[in-house]
Parts: sequence; structure tokens; C-alpha cells
Amino acid sequence: MSIQSDILAIMNDENVSLIVPEKKKELHMSWIMAAGLIVNAAMGAGLLNIAKAYDEAGGIVISSILHAIVVLLVIGAYAILFVCCDKSTSSYEMFVLNKCGKFWQRVCSVCIILYMYGLSITFFIIIGDQLDRFLTFAVGVNYCSHWYLDRRLMIIVTSIILVFPLCFSKTIKFLQIPSMLGVLAIIYVVIMVPVKYFSQRPTDVIIKKYPDSWTDIFLVLPTMCFSYQAHVNAVPVFVSLRTRADCIKATLASTIILICSYCLVAVCGYLTFGTKVEHDILMSYDPRSPPVLIAVIMVAIKTYTAYPVNLFCGRTALDSFSTTDPGQSIKRRVLIVCLWFFTTLAGAVFLPNISLAIHYLGALAASFIFIFPGLCLYFHIEQQWIYSWQNLFAIIVAIFYVAIGVFITILTLVQSLMTDISAKGSTSKQIC
Repeated sequence: MSIQSDILAIMNDENVSLIVPEKKKELHMSWIMAAGLIVNAAMGAGLLNIAKAYDEAGGIVISSILHAIVVLLVIGAYAILFVCCDKSTSSYEMFVLNKCGKFWQRVCSVCIILYMYGLSITFFIIIGDQLDRFLTFAVGVNYCSHWYLDRRLMIIVTSIILVFPLCFSKTIKFLQIPSMLGVLAIIYVVIMVPVKYFSQRPTDVIIKKYPDSWTDIFLVLPTMCFSYQAHVNAVPVFVSLRTRADCIKATLASTIILICSYCLVAVCGYLTFGTKVEHDILMSYDPRSPPVLIAVIMVAIKTYTAYPVNLFCGRTALDSFSTTDPGQSIKRRVLIVCLWFFTTLAGAVFLPNISLAIHYLGALAASFIFIFPGLCLYFHIEQQWIYSWQNLFAIIVAIFYVAIGVFITILTLVQSLMTDISAKGSTSKQIC
């Protein structure tokens, strides 16, 4: 699985030299590479959950309309970022600091920490889902009768062995090559879902034509925001490009790839299983099918290698609150890693599926897509205010983005809480 913050972490070691004039040329990348980095950052767990989101929101038509609206707003947020940021901006937090001040930078850091923490829980849930499918194939559907193959125990043991040792590194450059498996995993899943649909053509599928309640149409918003949130990663990517035109090309190319991928998986996945689609679409397929098993293995491997990168981002955000040099305190690094790892592991053991985690993460993703870019645009115009129709329009856009961000954030949080209380989303096709 690709994660939302691969690029920010991978580029941290290079961002320091962005302000050194004599090395600036060495850091320029092509817009094609930038588009690939944004796609790698954005496409992750949302791809597995998007078909279920279409079901919850009441079908393909309504979900597709909301999908299109969200995409337009996402592109607008990217435009705000590369209009407002400059070459001295090395990260999303620094971008907020430069435009909005220390207070909003602190708020942004807290949101990033919470987002990465929730994403870490989601990774462990995904690992458990893939272990379920793999053990069903390798041992049989009755594998959970063996206590040592219990889902919760397997998540804990495999994560401690394969993930925990990778979380203590001061840098994460050694994870760049393993992380490329995420691109292969996503490409494979994007191809496999429509191929399965067109080869099987199911006939007994129940498809929703309208939502159960009018408020259900908003249930797709958290997954949409979560799926397209690469704005935290986009700031250092845009800074490394040569011109604004390259930023536009990278944004449009990456967005087109994301739209095609998400639409293929959402539409074909939902048409294949209908209302019976699972929160993790791979869990809807027969795990004994070799193509599905390959997808399960690839997603699991990428998730194992992606977790340490995600923890690194959260750790650096925590370090931003420290007044001492973060790199000098090994004890603090060990303490943060241990607390982060074992608490997220415990959270994943008790959460039944990725949908519950993604609903809350979608609220935070909305702040990165709408609220902070809107605030940055507002303060950017205010700092160089000259009365003109262009500036008035920019202020209106900024206020609109903040308002829509607050609306989506509050709405998704309330819906998630109501879903938890009613236990509407607590069902999951877990064998153990």
C-alpha cells in the first residue's frame, strides 16, 4: 500500500539544501517524476475502501457526482499551494508557518500527528485483512481453530518481527526501494478489479439506485478526502520543480491518473459485488484465486514496508514541538517509537475494519485539502493587499475553502460518531 506521506518523509533529507543557491539545480525534477510522486503518496488504503464508500453513499450516480465535485476542489487546493509557496518552503508545516504564523503551524502539526497516528492504525488493520486472506488459502477456512493463527496474534507477531525493527532509523532512505512495491501493488489492484468484473459478469448483484437516507450521500466524502490527500507531500514536490507550468502539468497528470484508478476500482468493484462489497475490496474476492492471492501478498508486503515511513513523519512532527535538537536524543526517539508502535498496534487489534479508521482520517484529510490552503491563501493576499477584483475573488475563494473544510470536517466526525454508536459500520468479514 502506498501511504499519504511517503514523499514528505523521503525528501526530508534533501529539503535542507533547497535554500542553497549553488545546489538548487541539482534538486530540480521533471514534472513526470513529480506526478508519479504525488500519485504514490495519494493512492493508498482509500483504493481498497472506495467501492464500499460508493455503496454507503447510495450507488454509483450520486457517488460519482460527489466524486467529481471533490476532484475539482482538490485541484483548486493544489493551485493554491503552488501559487502561495516559494523556494524557502521545505514542508507543509513550514508553508503554514510562513503564511499563517506560529499558532496555525502548531495546529497543523497536531493535525499531521493525529493523521499519521490514525493512518498507522489503518496499516495494521490492512495487514490483518491480508493475513486473513492468505491463511485461508494456505491453511483453509478453519485456520482460526489454531490459537497461534488467530488474526490478532498474527498481526502482533508479524508486525513486531517485520515492522518494529525498521522504525528506529534516523533517516528512511533505505526504505525507498521497498516502498516502490506500493506502486506495483496499486497498479496490479487497479487492473485486477475491472478484469475480474468483465471476465465474470455477475448477474445476481444488488445495486443501490438511491441512498437509504438523504444524509447517507455524504458518507462518501471521508473516503474521497482520504483518497486524494497528497497536499502535505505536494509542497516539497512543487518546490523541487523548475517552473509553475511544471506544477500545473504534474497536478493535472497525477489527478487524471488518480481519477481513472479510483473510478475503475469503485465502479467495477461495486458492480461486481453490489451491496455485499466489503470495506477492503480484496476481502470480497475468493482468496483461493491466484490473481487475488498475488494482490493480497503485494498489498501486505507494501504495508509492512510503508508503516516505518509513516511513523517517521509522525515522529518528526512531534519533534517540531521540541526546543532541543531532535537528532541528538536517541532516548526520545526510542520512547516515541515504542509508544507510537504499540498503541497503534493495540488500536488495530480492536478496530474491526479500515472503514471506521478512514472515516475519522477523512475529517483530518479535509483540513489539509481545504482549511489550511484556504487560510494560507487568505493571509497570502492580506500580506500584499491591493484593492482589485482579482484579490477580492481570491479572498472569496479562501473563505469558501475554509468554510467547506470546516463543514466536511464536522460532518464526517459527527457521522463517524453516530455510526460507531449505532454499530452500523462495525460488521466485517473476519474469520477469526
